[in-house]
Amino acid sequence: MSRSPLLINALKVDEPKRGRWARIALRASTACDATILYATMHDERTEPLSGHFYLRGSAIARLRYETYQVVLFIPDEAVEVRLFALGPQADAMRLGRLTFHSLSRAQASAHLILTSPRQALRRWRQGDWFRSSTARGRIRQFLGVLAFEAQIPRYNYATWLTLFDHWSAEDFSSQSTAPTIAYLVFSDEQASEALEATLQSLEAQWSGPAYAVVAPTTDCTLRHFVEEMTADYIGILQAGEVLPPHATRLAAEQLDYLDYPELAIVDEDKISADGVRHTPMFKPEPNHTMMLSGMLSRGLWLVQRSMLLREAPVSTKWAEVVRLTVWLARQRTGVRFFGRRIPFILTHRRSDTEAAPSTLLAELIEQHLQGGGPRIAPVATWPLTFQMREPRSEERITVIIPSTLRQPHSLSCIRAVLDGTDYPLFDIHVAVMQPRPLDAQQRANSKALERYPNVTVALLEAPHFNFSAANNRVAACTFGEYILLLNDDVVPIRRDWLRWLACFLQDPQTGIVGARLLYPDNRVQHGGVIMGLSGLCDHAHRYLPAAEPGYMFRAIIAQELSAVTAACMLVRRQVYMELGGLDERYPSAFNDVDFALRVGKAGYSVVYAPQAELHHHELQTYGSHYAGERQLYEAEEVQRMQKTWAERCAADPFHNPNFSLTYRSEWNLAFPPRISIDRKWHRSGT
Repeated sequence: MSRSPLLINALKVDEPKRGRWARIALRASTACDATILYATMHDERTEPLSGHFYLRGSAIARLRYETYQVVLFIPDEAVEVRLFALGPQADAMRLGRLTFHSLSRAQASAHLILTSPRQALRRWRQGDWFRSSTARGRIRQFLGVLAFEAQIPRYNYATWLTLFDHWSAEDFSSQSTAPTIAYLVFSDEQASEALEATLQSLEAQWSGPAYAVVAPTTDCTLRHFVEEMTADYIGILQAGEVLPPHATRLAAEQLDYLDYPELAIVDEDKISADGVRHTPMFKPEPNHTMMLSGMLSRGLWLVQRSMLLREAPVSTKWAEVVRLTVWLARQRTGVRFFGRRIPFILTHRRSDTEAAPSTLLAELIEQHLQGGGPRIAPVATWPLTFQMREPRSEERITVIIPSTLRQPHSLSCIRAVLDGTDYPLFDIHVAVMQPRPLDAQQRANSKALERYPNVTVALLEAPHFNFSAANNRVAACTFGEYILLLNDDVVPIRRDWLRWLACFLQDPQTGIVGARLLYPDNRVQHGGVIMGLSGLCDHAHRYLPAAEPGYMFRAIIAQELSAVTAACMLVRRQVYMELGGLDERYPSAFNDVDFALRVGKAGYSVVYAPQAELHHHELQTYGSHYAGERQLYEAEEVQRMQKTWAERCAADPFHNPNFSLTYRSEWNLAFPPRISIDRKWHRSGT
């Protein structure tokens, strides 16, 4: 199976080589253009310490060998470097000499800059790698980003398919206990090329599944068709959605591995008239908020037969209507974790694939939202967009803004929040945490703010500033039903931003709602948080122009995520108090991510609501998270996060395992995907 990498060598890292840069070089025969060599680093527990470092080849055209090499930084905790080969002919490569040389920082810098001079210049000018307060830390981070970026494989989707999407019967167990699958194909026409293509793909399935066509002239109810089928699962397809021959076998194996979920969605791509596959749609785990947009309602769905009998509509010619109806009905019962994602491409979408009218989908979502959930109303676009609905009630919001209250910029930002917000019931509590009384500048700024009747400035005496403690202390002595954690360096773009956040928090299953934050130049600063990105966690869509929708529209549609930033985070007070607020062991960074993960673990949703937009003047008032005395916390906080949330960092359910976790490459293809396959299907995608 070409998805499985071949371990070709493991190098022990001696003490003198740790904490230094190194060059690893391997001489090997050229087996195939699509063969990839990469290195990973591991600690004494064999846990990986980083992403993949790809070895670049320097071939001599008339000779049958290449020298592959990579320059990387070896952290202190690394005890082993492993080399892997990946590709259809990886096992045919003849390996030659392997060398491992330590490098000085100057040598590593020269190599990386000479290898990718344009990237180096662009990164240095942008400074978007900057996260440390020390010159040494800044240089190390710059080189680390460059080391990753210089070696990211520039392969296209065709190469990815060659490596990771070729299947044979030998890839599946001959004694499988997997469930059986039959199919319902919905069509707007009695006969069409799109319908014929779908039926031909079903006939070509290795397992020979049963299927039926639901078309306009069909007299039978949908329930009748389902009753006639005896399979465990019913696959829902629209005319024009075609399956690869292995789809049924692979879907059945995955349903068995996932312990028979009530339903499962699959990844898909598009296919041209000449058979070229393109535009893959690698999906997150299905979630209620994103489902409301309709973005997850296309492609093959696998639904338990009993669930379909219980929840399906009486009749329709649209697969999307069936899928959404079943999902939303189950969601209304209060059950949250009934749907799963199968992270393999099992549907190809033709250009003539039929699609349900957006007006019909909007009517379906409107009917669902009348029964509860976020206070929004759908608009018939693709994907569906939303307008605010009048709230059932307006909860008072306590806004907490930790601040030094010294910088002129912080004063103007807080004033912009006060003057640029149309929510009627909010109070702002500015928390200044320091060991001494307010100085003259702070007193002047405090006096200017307290001219507003809904502003309070509180001095919280403490030896050191602790962002978590400041928020917790103010939250404990205030009474708003909702708590808004807000930085002192954000400015509203639209006056209704806080009403949008409150609309989504009206859903009782939601614990946190986060906003979309833009840099002053209108590029995205925060579009949600992806766990595992950049080694631990990072913002999605960073630097994407505000007008662009992002991958699968995910920069501009509301959805559930693992975490959002506390630069603007609306929390239900009950949830905040139930979980003890922010963890004060994170005085500077990661407190918001840790809190959001705990909220999700407690069973609540964490929602990213891009309709709420603010400008974020990042680090302009508070400064770097680890400047000055805060530098002492950096290593400790990173290690605590890595240990506490190791599983979520390895497998964020809202980030498909077929995507990269390399800095600023979160929507690029992963080489290889974070899915390894053997006889028992080991997954890291949920």
